[in-house]
Amino acid sequence: KSLNLPGFLRLAMAEPLPDRKYYRRAWVTFAHNTDIKEACSVLMSSKVEKYDHELNVVINRELSKRVRFVPSFTRSLYAVQQDVKWLEILITELDKAAGLWVTEIKEEDEEEGEDDSEERQNEMYENPMIEELRCFTEDSLKTPTLDHELDQGETDEDEIHIINDKKLKILDRLIVYLRVVHMVDYYNGTEFPNEDEMPNKIGVFHIRGPVETSNSKNSLQDVHDWNKQLGGKIQGVIDDMRGVTIPHDEAVEIGLKTEEETVEEFVKMNTEEQGPGKFHCPLSGKKFKGPEFVRKHIFNKHAEKVENVKKDAIFWNNYVQEPKRPMEPLFPPTQQSNNGQSYSTSTPNTSYTAPPRPSYPGFPPPYGFPAPFPQAPAPKGRKVISYNDLDAPDEYDVLGV
Repeated sequence: KSLNLPGFLRLAMAEPLPDRKYYRRAWVTFAHNTDIKEACSVLMSSKVEKYDHELNVVINRELSKRVRFVPSFTRSLYAVQQDVKWLEILITELDKAAGLWVTEIKEEDEEEGEDDSEERQNEMYENPMIEELRCFTEDSLKTPTLDHELDQGETDEDEIHIINDKKLKILDRLIVYLRVVHMVDYYNGTEFPNEDEMPNKIGVFHIRGPVETSNSKNSLQDVHDWNKQLGGKIQGVIDDMRGVTIPHDEAVEIGLKTEEETVEEFVKMNTEEQGPGKFHCPLSGKKFKGPEFVRKHIFNKHAEKVENVKKDAIFWNNYVQEPKRPMEPLFPPTQQSNNGQSYSTSTPNTSYTAPPRPSYPGFPPPYGFPAPFPQAPAPKGRKVISYNDLDAPDEYDVLGV
């Protein structure tokens, strides 16, 4: 908007990528009658304020493969059992958060000795598709679970019970409802919270693929691995929705702080002792006779800075407790080269200091480098023979000094 581009409609920004130097993508949508080349030229010549960052502008292309397939064994009985469980939890919580299919029931209770009535509001959730799903579960999924079958040692392909697609129409309706209404791609375990601001209103959509006709066989272990991976993604979406944070003990290990500790560190940092009975406050430059007077001065005259310290502590604690906080990757990402070998794409860490190289007795370090190996001890009873070139200059006299 600050550039006053004609035809501008909306702007959408993705989360920064820590493993790519916090590279961040953004999508700008213009009206159909806009000169898009002129708009790109203006954006290319502009920079981000305060950071002096240039913009790499390209014209967005339509998705070539919007609908993508997942393995065909997702229509197996044990995969559908997990899908029913997660879909009911996801849709119920997302509907209630958005106020969909929720009706308020008001009840009036009269208490003795009071003329005023108290209103209690209760919510009733009635999504007809969830009721259909429960009926489908009771009628079609009354079988042992996958964990029970694996405990019994049944891992043959013949034990994978494939459910007819006609029976899975209820499941398909809920998957489409979750994707269109709540912008959650179920089979990919991904939520698109700002998709309504994107150029493509509905982007990638994963569905069950066709039944495989090849000779490849799938076992119950394949279904188990799929359920475990997908369940972890869906649990992450639910945790984000519920605002779940990491455990307190883990947060303390990372560096969780209290406001009191942060304020005490701030006061201690700004209390300088210049001599016996002389204390200095660097914030104002005043001198005091004791640290308690400096502390009182900071709270009275620099209360705004103390409040800023408390806000910083709250901000830091929120960052520490966030499960998906941006941070440097523990292991650099690798890519495959043309010859099939993997290589790292991370930039070298300039702050790393190499450990000192070891020195070995008996070998002087010419040119600043130690000897590559230690000197072997001379054998007893035999004189060590020197193999130095007598005509060569001394190794310390190479430059003629």
